[in-house]
This record gives sequence, C-alpha cells and structure tokens, in this order.
Amino acid sequence: MGLIQKFNDLRIWVRLIILILLGTILSGVGLVHWATLQQQKIAVDQARDFAESVHQMTMAGLTGMMITGTIAQRNVFLDQIRDSNHIESLKVFRAESVVTQYGKGLTGELPSTDSERAVLTTGKASYEVFSAPDGTPRLRAILPALALENYLGKNCLDCHAVAPGTVLGAVSMEISLEGANETARNFGLSALAAAALLCLPLAFLIWYFISRIVTRPLYRMTAGLQRMADGDIEEIGPLQHRGHDEVAQATEAFNRVMEKVRELLAEQRLSRIVFENSLDGITVTDANGRIRMTNRAFTDTTGYSAEEVIGQTSALLKSGRQDAAFYQAFWQTLKEKDEWRGEIWNKRKNGTIYPEWLNVSAVRDKRGEVEHYVAIFSDITERKQREELIAHQAFHDALTGLPNRVLFLDRLEQALVQTKRSKSRTTAVMFLDLDRFKLINDTLGHDAGDALLREVALRLRACVRASDTVARMGGDEFTILLPEIGDWAAAQGVAQKILDAMQVAVTLAGQPSVITTSIGISLFPQDGRDADTLMKHADAAMYQVKGSGRASFYFFTPELLGKPSRRIELEAQLRLALARQEFVLAYQDLVELPSGRVYGREALLRWQDPAHGLRLPEDFLPLAIETGLILPISEWVYASACQQALQWQAEAPGRMVSIHLSEPEFLRADLVELLAGTLQRSGLAPTLLEVEISELIATKDPMRAELLARTLMALGVRVVLDDFGAGHSNLLTLRRLPIKALTLDHALVRHCATDADYQAVIKTILATARALDLKVGAKGVESAEQLDLLRTLGHSTAP
Repeated sequence: MGLIQKFNDLRIWVRLIILILLGTILSGVGLVHWATLQQQKIAVDQARDFAESVHQMTMAGLTGMMITGTIAQRNVFLDQIRDSNHIESLKVFRAESVVTQYGKGLTGELPSTDSERAVLTTGKASYEVFSAPDGTPRLRAILPALALENYLGKNCLDCHAVAPGTVLGAVSMEISLEGANETARNFGLSALAAAALLCLPLAFLIWYFISRIVTRPLYRMTAGLQRMADGDIEEIGPLQHRGHDEVAQATEAFNRVMEKVRELLAEQRLSRIVFENSLDGITVTDANGRIRMTNRAFTDTTGYSAEEVIGQTSALLKSGRQDAAFYQAFWQTLKEKDEWRGEIWNKRKNGTIYPEWLNVSAVRDKRGEVEHYVAIFSDITERKQREELIAHQAFHDALTGLPNRVLFLDRLEQALVQTKRSKSRTTAVMFLDLDRFKLINDTLGHDAGDALLREVALRLRACVRASDTVARMGGDEFTILLPEIGDWAAAQGVAQKILDAMQVAVTLAGQPSVITTSIGISLFPQDGRDADTLMKHADAAMYQVKGSGRASFYFFTPELLGKPSRRIELEAQLRLALARQEFVLAYQDLVELPSGRVYGREALLRWQDPAHGLRLPEDFLPLAIETGLILPISEWVYASACQQALQWQAEAPGRMVSIHLSEPEFLRADLVELLAGTLQRSGLAPTLLEVEISELIATKDPMRAELLARTLMALGVRVVLDDFGAGHSNLLTLRRLPIKALTLDHALVRHCATDADYQAVIKTILATARALDLKVGAKGVESAEQLDLLRTLGHSTAP
C-alpha cells in the first residue's frame, strides 16, 4: 500500500508517462517474445524440411548403392552426408521385415529407442526438439522408409518380399537449432533496443502534451480554486484556452464558475458590510430559533456580544411584558405569512426593558422547509418619547402643560358617559377667568403674564384630585372637570379651595401681586346633559361673577338663561368689530432653515378693541371659528395681506406673504376661487402668496388636503404644512401632500433654546424634511440665540 500511495502522490503526467512506458515495454516484450517464438517455429519447420531432404538424399543414395553393389560402403556415404550438411547425427536402421530377409546389417542399423521403434511400427515420421548434453537445442527427426512400387523408377517389391507400404526401415538424424535460436535472440535484442529508443521520443511527446495541454491548465485551475477558497480572487483573470477539446471545455466552465463566484463573493462582501454596518440590529436563527449570527448593532442595542448569544434562543431577550398569547399569535402569523412585524418589548443584558420595532421573516429552502429566520429590529425608545412629546403637545397647552380644549372636551364626554351610569354621582364643570389679567400683560409684559399663567396652573392642579382635569382654554381662561363628585357641595369646596389658593401673592417682575379669579360652575344633569351645554352654562355663571365684583364663584341657575353670557357678548363685539373694521394685521418674519434667510412674513390677525385695547387671537379666534365669523374675517385678511405684499415688492422684491387657514376656511368649497379673485384684484403674483395648512387639519381630512394643495399649486400659490410637530407628525401626510415646504410649530421655536427635548424634535423634523426634499421654515423667532440654534440643528442634519 505504501508503494501505491507514493505512486498516487506523483503528478498526473508522471504517473501517466510511467503507465504508458510500462504498457509500451510490456507490449514490446510480449511482441518480441512472440516474434522470437515465431522465429523458432520457423526454424523448426525449416529443419523438418531439411530433414526430409536429407532423408530423400539418404534413401536415394542407399538405393543407388544397392543397385551398384556398393552398399557395403554405406557408412562412408552417411558420414559424407552428415558432414556436408552439418548434421549432428545420421543413422539408418532396418525394420523387422528387412532383418528377416537380409539379416541385421551393420552395427547401429537396429532401432534402439522407443521413438525409433514407434516409427517402424506406425510408419509415421517423428520430430522432437530437445536439448543436447551441451545445452544446445536440436531437432531429432525419424523418417520411415516404405516399400513402394515406384521409387526413383524402381519397384521396391522386386528386392523385398513384402507388401506395398510396408516399413522397410527409417532414417534418424539430429539437426542443430543453435543458429536459428541465435538469430531469434539477436532479433529480440534488436527489437527491444529499437523499442527502447522509440520510447524516449514517445515519452517526451507524452510529457509535452500532458504538461502543456492538461497539467498546466489543471495547475492554474487548482491555484484559482485555492485563491477562491481563501476569498482572494480579485487578481484572477480568465484562463486562456485553445480549441474545443475536453480541457478547453473544462477551462471555459472554470471561467464561468470563477466569474459567478466573483459575483457571489462581491455580493457576500457587500451583504456582510451592510449586515455589520446596519444601524438596525440583525439576528439570524435556525429553524429551531437558535441564534446563528448577529451584527454589531445587535450588541450595541442589547449589550450581548455575539459569543454570548450564539446557540441561544431569542427567549434570552424576553422582557416578560408580553404574555403567552402574544407569542402564540406571533408564531401563528409567522407560520402562515412567513413574516411578522410589530412593536415588542425586550430586555437588555443589564436588565433594562426597551421597546423595539421588529421585523421577522422566514427563509425557506427549495423544498419549502423553513431554513432560517431573519430578525431586524431597531430601538424605538427615542421615537416613542418623541411621539409622546408630540402627542402631549397636540393635546396640551405649550405654556402651562395643562390639557387643552380638545383634550378637556374629550375627557368631559367620557366623564358624562360614566356619570350617566351612576344614580348617586354627578359631574361638575368649572369655568375660570383671571381677574384683570390684561393689566398684568400691559404693565409688566408678556413674560410676566406667562409666568403668572404657569403659577396659576400649578395652584389649580394642587387644588383638585388626580382624577380631575384642569385645562387651559386660551388666554387667561381655565376649565376644571370634576367627574363623579357627590353633590354640589363638593364642587363648592373645590371652588373655595381655589379662591383661597389664589390669595397667596405671586412675585411678578420682582413685585408681589395677588391675582384673583372668577369661577362659574355647572352641574350634570340639572344644568345640561351634554358637554356643550355644560360649558356654556358654566361660562354664563362665570360671567355673572364678573359682573358681581369678581373673586368669587357662582353656580348656574335657570335665571341666567335670559341674561347675556360672556360668549354672547363677545360674539356681538366680534360682529361689531368686523363692521367697524377694527381688525389689523401684524407681521412676523419667516426664516428658512438652516440658511437663516428671511424669505417672507406671516400675517397675524389682531383685534384693536376700543374698550380693551389690542387683543390677541387666543382671546377671540376660537369663538370666531365656532360661530363662523372667521369666514368673513378671513376674506378681509386675504385682501389686506395681498395688498401689503404688493407694497413690499418695491423695497424687498420676492418677499412672500403667508396666510394661515383655519379649519372652516380649509373646508369652504370656494376657497380656491376666492384666493384667485383676491390675487387678481390686488395684482399680486400668485408665487408671492403662501398658504399654510396646519398639520392637525391636514391629518383630519388628508384627501381634501391633497386636492386643495394640488389646486393651489396649479394656481401658482405655495402651500406649506404649518405647525409641524404640534400634531402626530404623520410622515404619510408629508408624502401624500404635494407640498414643497413645512414650518415648525411656534412652541418648538419658542422653547428650543432652553429644552433639549424640543431640540431633539426639531432635529428629527429637519432630518425628515431633508430626506423628503422639503424646505423648512420657522416662525416666532424672537432672539438671535434661537436663530443660531436653529441653524446649528439644521446643519447637523445635513448628510
């Protein structure tokens, strides 16, 4: 086995040459041996022919000697024949028939061997090749002499009294074959020498053919396969080949395989780069859920290294927040659809629980069996915090953090549903208005007013239960919801507690001040069975307090129905203000981020009230929207804003004017025609008008928003999604609306310089806008610090 193994370790061309040479040599030796045997056979046949000739010669000579009477000299004759023909031995012996007639004859003329006696008996010649005592090969030929009626013109029967065909005797001779064998040996040696000489060029030709045509391509293929196994095939070019033989076909197949492997390795390398550098965590498990691969983001998110989780199941990350039913539904969906996606809570190595967005896909083989599961997840902790922040902003007042009108009304509706089920409980609604709040704003400034509102919010929350709701309606108006209280006395107790709390002085602009409040109270069900009625009656009761000296509370009574409420009075004042044209427009710069360029101004509605001075929109705009007065007011805004923008062009060409749409304006059917007519009458180019649609309004009716935006843009008017970040920040809305820009909510701008959470939200919005190729504007920029920060945040989102 060792020799065979060594032989197998030799190169193919060496083994092939050895085998070919061995085959050639063996074939040559066999051929030479066969030729030698043929030579020897020919030599024996020739010796037999010679023996027959000598036999004829001998018999003819003896017959002649008998006729001439010189038969006595037959030994001399035989010796001459033997010597002249190089015969080793020549003997004539008589058969029994001759001995009977003529006697035994000379010495040696009787048969002495079995072969000789057999020839005399059978009459058939005998030939035998044997080795002489000296080792030389010889042919012993014993040929019978028969009685014939005509032999050389004589009749043997004339002298021998025998029947025709009777054996008279035989001639035995030995002929040397040494010369013939020597010739055969010389032939064999010459043939072997010739074969050996022929093997040398044959071996060279075989070596050349195999090494160049077979071995060299195989060597190159082997080197290529080794580099392929090492993953280093960048420098391997296609192998050259000639012709279309098997080696060329194998080379072509190798080149195709190499090219395919190069593509696969490139894809694998790219996939590995993507896998390792993905910002999302990735795990690959087998069909039994055991982890086989993880990427770097997995470790960054979970804290587990790849070595710690390989071979483990994903149950290692379970947080315990989802029950068995959740995971049963998870696997059922994955089994039916080969995919599951959703939000899940997992646990890090350090024990902290975090939310993640998870996508799991099943990978099946050709038989349809699950081979792997690929899970891609991302930590959505920050996103959920931002969503919570945005949701909080949508339903809470930005200044005080209290619930706003929308959330308050929603909670009131829910409370009424719960109270209707109870016969022993009731619900109270309080409407509060700070006394002489405008005086604080006018004398101490808006910052002092804001500080006062925040302090009032804190005191109000301290006066109620955790289940109660304190909300800011706008301006200095607050509401309180007391769900399921015992009776009116409980509401009275809360009201008195609030009045007592407000008696504590608050420091504003360095000066101690006592601010009182007027409280109106309505009760369910005696004062109203729906939220709107309860709110109106609480407002009427509060108005009664205002007219009775303030700093007190009052329960609604039916007698108040005939008296004007604050709402009714305000509505009448608004109608009168519209008729007297008491509304004015203020303008604030619109800043494009991150460049900081002022590209236009937004028109802001103000009411120049002769009795109360300049009033902000939060004092009257909600009622104007509720009563529908906003529609004629907005028509005046459109005309005034377009006229003002036309005047700007002389000093600042290209400066735009921006108008904000309220929900009734957004919903009016003739809005586009109204704006087109206003632009035509004013002479302002449509490209200089910007229409702002708030995110909250757009998300309520996205189809209407899309249609309106497309129609206005077709007119040439620029459409902007306004107050982005104040609602749910729906990215689908951004993609659906054909808008080119959005503006940040003013609350985000106001607090960006002091609140890191607001900065994070702004940065996210800017990055999203950049990804969607949207321009971003900011309004309400009040300081250089805010502008610089907005620029920095904008540049930090650039790719």
